[in-house]
Amino acid sequence: MHNLTKIKLFRVLLSCTYPFALLFIYPFALLKKKNRSPFFFFLDRYSIGGAQRIHIDVLASIADIHKQLYFTRLSVDKSLKDVFYATSNADIKDIHIWCDYLLFRLFTVHFYTFYINRHKKAHVFSSNSTFFYDMLPFFKKHVIKTELLHNFTHGKNGMEFFGLANVKHLNFRIVYDNFTLANIKKQYETYHIDPVYLERIKFIEPGVFIPPQPKKNFANPLKVLYAGRSGAQKRIPLLNKIADHCIRQNMPLEFHFAGPMLGELSEYVKQHSVYHGQISKQEEMYALYEQCHIILMTSAYEGFPMLIKEGMACGCIPVVTDLVGNKTHLRHMENGLLINDFENEPAVVKNGIANLEMLCNDLEFSRSLSDRAYQYACKHFNREQFLQAYRNFFLSSIE
Repeated sequence: MHNLTKIKLFRVLLSCTYPFALLFIYPFALLKKKNRSPFFFFLDRYSIGGAQRIHIDVLASIADIHKQLYFTRLSVDKSLKDVFYATSNADIKDIHIWCDYLLFRLFTVHFYTFYINRHKKAHVFSSNSTFFYDMLPFFKKHVIKTELLHNFTHGKNGMEFFGLANVKHLNFRIVYDNFTLANIKKQYETYHIDPVYLERIKFIEPGVFIPPQPKKNFANPLKVLYAGRSGAQKRIPLLNKIADHCIRQNMPLEFHFAGPMLGELSEYVKQHSVYHGQISKQEEMYALYEQCHIILMTSAYEGFPMLIKEGMACGCIPVVTDLVGNKTHLRHMENGLLINDFENEPAVVKNGIANLEMLCNDLEFSRSLSDRAYQYACKHFNREQFLQAYRNFFLSSIE
């Protein structure tokens, strides 16, 4: 249920069923043991992805404080399940079955709002969960409601429109890249949202673990990595075309892939590349970064992906589309290479190939670019700053 119209219609049903829920569901909500702290998290799923890695760090910011965590969508894989379920001081439940079916969802929404309303300083934090938006009108005023928005999808019915429709219910909207922040401000202006709601937007940029600088051997073949999910946003077929051309031209490059995108790669590319499967453990992912030289991404839209940050923290050179979010941190020929004309898919393939060719033809330049990418990551992507910013946010919200 990701269509905004459906959510509006469902809200009418929720209002109609409220009296019945009050009679039959509220007693069960009274029986449920209260949370030992004010913090409740409603996240979409635990399948692999950059957003999920950010969620893990958000939870880690209050590792010493008890919290309840609920997953509201079916996870397409279980790659990060163990990582999430290892969260310190947390009661964790996957409730997607109670959210997926209309009748169940109607009463599940009421159950959790009745339950959370019992907590005097409740703070509900959510990301990518439409179940959270269903609950919003039924929370009492004392409940703090926070949405984390990962990116702005430009008319593709993304989460920015769910948040927009509920802006008066939200106490905070958190973004983590300047491009998304600028677009939310434009969106508020376009839809004539009272400027007072701009004050509820908070900016907290994610950080990553920064290891000691790896000693990479910049000799051909250079290793090119894409790690992550598939989907229209990521444009894996363009990655495939770039890899296919480079392999057929015997360019001194070795392509590596990790994540659930294998079905979008051609048989030829699969046969001539290295596929690492889905990697959920940070130490394994960092070991892969450290052996690779280049991060390749052809995304149609992004904020600023964790893949790029983690790769730079391990000395990988970003070769990525020149999205505004990417240009927040990357400067062409300074700490990465930008693939220009990102809306023109044939141009993305052509320019991506040209950038890779430049790197394997000038290994000293590649080494220098790697050093500068690492130094930039050290200066700008410190994970400890991110954790402290979230901790301060959570604690100040319940004072």
